[in-house]
Amino acid sequence: MPFSKPCGGCRAGKERNLLLVPFLILLLIVLVLGVLLCEWKRDAASVRSRDLIFLCAAGAALTLFAALRGKSVGIDYQMYEEYFLSMREGGAGFLFSSENQYRLEWGYSLLNYLVSLVSGDVRVFMAVAAVLIMGLTCVFIARYSPSWWLSVYVFLSFGFFNNSLCFIRQSIAIAIFLFAVPFLKEKKLVPYLVVVVLAASFHKALFIMVVLYFIAHIPVNWKSLTAYGVLTALVLIFSWPLFHFVTQFVYQYYATESGLYYMEGRDWQTAFVPVVYMLVIVGLRGFLLRRDPRNVVLVNFSIYAGLLYIMTCKHFLFQRFGMLFFTAAILVIPEFLVSLDADREKLAELESVPAVRASKKSGQRKKESHERREERMALRNRKYYYRYSVVALVCIGLLYYVWMLMQDRTILLPYVTFFQQ
Repeated sequence: MPFSKPCGGCRAGKERNLLLVPFLILLLIVLVLGVLLCEWKRDAASVRSRDLIFLCAAGAALTLFAALRGKSVGIDYQMYEEYFLSMREGGAGFLFSSENQYRLEWGYSLLNYLVSLVSGDVRVFMAVAAVLIMGLTCVFIARYSPSWWLSVYVFLSFGFFNNSLCFIRQSIAIAIFLFAVPFLKEKKLVPYLVVVVLAASFHKALFIMVVLYFIAHIPVNWKSLTAYGVLTALVLIFSWPLFHFVTQFVYQYYATESGLYYMEGRDWQTAFVPVVYMLVIVGLRGFLLRRDPRNVVLVNFSIYAGLLYIMTCKHFLFQRFGMLFFTAAILVIPEFLVSLDADREKLAELESVPAVRASKKSGQRKKESHERREERMALRNRKYYYRYSVVALVCIGLLYYVWMLMQDRTILLPYVTFFQQ
């Protein structure tokens, strides 16, 4: 019996799957390095050096992937190129010119100007932007994350890295804002505002984080959750009058034909993972708060992200704000997972104590031995909770990553380097 020829749809599907390969290899590199260096046979003596090797290797891989991409990778590449060329031609005078659409976002304008003094090639600017985004993100992870490899895995698999290939201004701004989170947790207003203003110099949407300082410490209980729910419903009901006000008095771009794209809604799948993330963090917030009561800030971040992504189902614009809070997952998720884990040094100490036959023990020693066994069992259970949770995160991250790539809304496929172009 002769074999039938593969249908055109099957060939197209296989070809599209092949387009995912460079991104899947990148995810596999991060996952394998993370497990081998940071989880496999982990011991206190080598933990920091192995973490550092992982962070340098993974950070370098992500930076090179972003820096070497061709002009067809990323929906906004052409827009960034046109602005860079305008800055190169206009020179210092263009910084303050009325023709400079980003003159109020002086950090981004200045970055373009400084790079243009060194090279007139936009590829150099893209490489500098990649180094800046990944450098800031890796430094933040090294200083504040309890699990470096989990933070990098979340950064990649939840789409934050892919966003940085498209939304450069916002990604630089978010990378800077991450350093404001510790000041927010510690209620240090002045340094917090300094970091927010610096972040807003790359994307003025970050000015909304000034208001965040006064609400981020609200206790998460049924009253606050009810208030958040009511506020979300009101925004959804009156969204069009609100956008009319914004387009008239704040940001006229959204009244243009191009800007109306942001008024369209997304499908429910876009909001699924951020909403599940919100529900898990809120439902199990006790683990985070016992680890550090100031983590209420991170719990509120997860709520704001989830609610804004729900609003995204009506207007895409809300996703741009949701990204500001959702990116904090690179800190929230490792904090949560580590709060589930056992004290590994304590567990190793208990497991190293040799068992003593019960017949040779006094009553007091029997009691101590029983308590030790109970503590050892509790710690083992927590170790398994942590491992199962990490496996769940890896699977969810992989599925979410592939789904976003298959949607290809930001035109990342096919990935090519500028050498190939």
